[in-house]
Amino acid sequence: MSEQESRVAREGVQERRAPCLVTFSFDEKVGRGSSIHFSERGILVLCQEPAPLNARLKLVLQFPGLRNPVEAQGDVVWTNIHGPADSLSPRGMGIKFSQMDRDVERLLAEMSGHYEGCAISYGCYYT
Repeated sequence: MSEQESRVAREGVQERRAPCLVTFSFDEKVGRGSSIHFSERGILVLCQEPAPLNARLKLVLQFPGLRNPVEAQGDVVWTNIHGPADSLSPRGMGIKFSQMDRDVERLLAEMSGHYEGCAISYGCYYT
């Protein structure tokens, strides 16, 4: 882990709560969203136009304070494009990671600890 990543891991609440910016691609389409709900197993991406259920995605995660983006792959296991977009059923999609590199897995596990107090757990949407 770089010096900057270690610094981010130790810093206060304000930086911890800034969302992770997510770019996702599938079938030659590109979308964008954000997240504060993730683990080393998956992520809930809040976006207006989520990918369809069972789509295989390539993801680029940009965390505030980290120089390099995190790249991952995953499958859409939950999606909400037509629902009310409230706290119970947020507009977006749950993605279960696949073929995760061990170093990326450890980084996501560490980073997720900085977002734990942001809201209720949405792990059921991506695991």
